[in-house]
Formats: sequence, C-alpha cells, structure tokens
Amino acid sequence: MKRKLIAALVLMVSASALVFAWGGSKKASKSKNNGKIVIGCNNYLKGIYSLDILEKNFVTTCKALGVDPMVVNDEGKIENCVTNIDNMISAGVDGIVFLGISDTLFPVVARKCEAAGVGYAFYDHMPSEKSLAMFAKKPHFAGVAATSDLATGKNIADYAVKLGLKKAIVVTGETTDTTHSARTNGFKKAFESAGGKVLAEGYGTVTIADGMSRANDLLTAHPDIDVVYATNGDLGTATIEALKKHPEVHAKLLVTDLDPDILTGLKNGTVQAANGAHWVNIDYTTALLVAQLKGYNLKKPDGTAPVLIVPVMTLPNSYVDLYNQEWIENSPYTDAQLQSLVQPGVTIAHYQEMLDNYNIDNCLREKVAAGRVPQAALDKAQSGIGK
Repeated sequence: MKRKLIAALVLMVSASALVFAWGGSKKASKSKNNGKIVIGCNNYLKGIYSLDILEKNFVTTCKALGVDPMVVNDEGKIENCVTNIDNMISAGVDGIVFLGISDTLFPVVARKCEAAGVGYAFYDHMPSEKSLAMFAKKPHFAGVAATSDLATGKNIADYAVKLGLKKAIVVTGETTDTTHSARTNGFKKAFESAGGKVLAEGYGTVTIADGMSRANDLLTAHPDIDVVYATNGDLGTATIEALKKHPEVHAKLLVTDLDPDILTGLKNGTVQAANGAHWVNIDYTTALLVAQLKGYNLKKPDGTAPVLIVPVMTLPNSYVDLYNQEWIENSPYTDAQLQSLVQPGVTIAHYQEMLDNYNIDNCLREKVAAGRVPQAALDKAQSGIGK
C-alpha cells in the first residue's frame, strides 16, 4: 500500500537543492539537549498505515536505546522532505534517519548532513548504486537498512512450496513498476525452481477495480490452480472479491502487504498467508546511527557504511492475533535485543545474525522467554499452519 502510494506521486527535487558542495561546517549546538542524543526522523505522510507503524517503531527503538526521538511530518510533499531536514538540523538533532521517496533525495540529505556535521542513515527505501556511491564513505553516513522486492517474492513462494502447492497465477502491477515486477520475478523463479508452475501473470494498474478484472480473467482461464499470489494489499483485496465469483476454484491466496484489509482476510480465512512486516528496517537504521554517534565503528575497513537487506516475514493466518499484539501494538523485538545492537564491541556480524533469524517464530520465542507471550499461544498458532 505504501509503495503504491509513493509510486503514484510525481516526484521532483529542485536543482537548487543539489547545488552545494560536500563539506563540514560547524554542527548545531547540542546544549539544548542536556547531553542526551536526539535523533530526527521523517514520516512522509502521517495517517498512512505502514508509515505510521514505521514511526511507532522508531520511537520504540529510541526509547529502548535511551535516546530522544524527534518526528516530522512531510505531509506527502516532496519539498517538505528537504525543508524538514533543514528544520531538524536547525533544531539541533545529533542524527537523522530518513525515508527517501525519490532517489534524487538521498544525495541532497547526505550533503546537508555532511555540511552540518550531523549523522544520518536511510530506512525502508534503498538508494540506487549511483546515489549510494556518492556518500557511502562519507564520515557522517551510518548506513542503510531496507528490503529487497525480489526477496519478498521469493519469500512467499517458499511458503507456497512448503504447503505443497503446484499451480499458480500472479496478480501484479505494471511491467514497468520495478516493485511489482521484482516481486513477480522473485516468486516465479523460486516457485518454478521448486517444481511448481506459474500458469499466468496478470499485469496492470494496482487499483482494486482493475485488479479484480484481471484476477477474474485469470481465474476463468485457469480454474485448476491451487494458489494465487497478489503482489500488494489492494491487489489482494481485489483477488478476494474475484474468488467469491469462482466457487469452482479451490486456491489458497497469498499476498504481499500486511495492511488492515489483508489482516482481516487472514483473520477470516480468505487469505492463507501474507508477507511483509518489514517495519523493523527502521529499528536497524536507528541502531546503526546511534552506534555511530556513540563511537562504535561498524564500517568496513575501506570506510564504507553498512548496507543491510532486511528480510520480510511470512504471516500464516493462524498467527494473526499474535502479529497484531506483538508487531502492531508492540515491537517485534525486546528492549534487550535492540540494546544488543548498540554496545561496546558490537559488530556488523551481530546485526546480520539478527536479520538472518528474523521470522515470526524466532521473534515469538524471544517473547515467550521474556514472559510477554504464553507458550500455549505460540503452540496454538503453530498447529494452525496450512489449515
């Protein structure tokens, strides 16, 4: 849902914002912070479900790490993204974690922060290789943590294979949309490598109305399928409606995105599983930045800052209550886990180990050990997989 919204925007950054050199002017005074680290963060548009969850996780992580958060609302306006960077720097933040909705923004933010001597890191959206090369070795850049859409498609395909599913259709976005094409390609390659077959792919706009039409056509043409993959929440909603018109089709629906409609579908059983829960990318970005500000060096020997690929998590429908409780209402990580990312002697290998272990069962086992989730609740969720 978030990516669809962002893709629909016409994004431009004025040339004047780019015309200043890399440099290091004196950093804003921190006397107003009473010696405590203050981290700024932009929410591109408050009121958007996924963006607000990212903001919530940022605040939770700051609290766990003992730093103060400062959140600004860009109000969905590209010009506010740049203005709010200036505002946060002027307010005296020590560092900024930034969501760049256009690749042209990353060098702008990097230049401003380097000139002000303010630390910075990027979350959720990965800069292009060209942009990253401009600031990868800059002294105040702490790194980036974001997801891979190709891996997102593979992740949900692996779940389909685990259920023994063999024949699939994919309801997806435009062929020119890199998000949806990557998810589609990732799914197809993984599914077919494991012996399955993608019988057809329905490309087009990501509106519910158009998605429903494509899903209906595909279901009519391929009634013998056993799985449908919808590459975002709106296409998942469209496919739910289309399946109602095809009682002859007995297929499980898998969706990328964990927005409210899809969570409802998981709860009532119309969606078998969904993946997403990439909310933790801001946890890692914030930790990278705080670690750097505290003097813990996580950069490579050549001075390159870390680039972390955050895995998405597959949510079976039997886990939806625990997901709502521990991912939406709370944080998937315990305070102790977050604090382990910012301590003397920490290495990037520890970050990678936590990323490699990021899945719903591992997170919930930590909650069980911490006394926040009953073992019986986890056992019940595990016993319901595939039903």
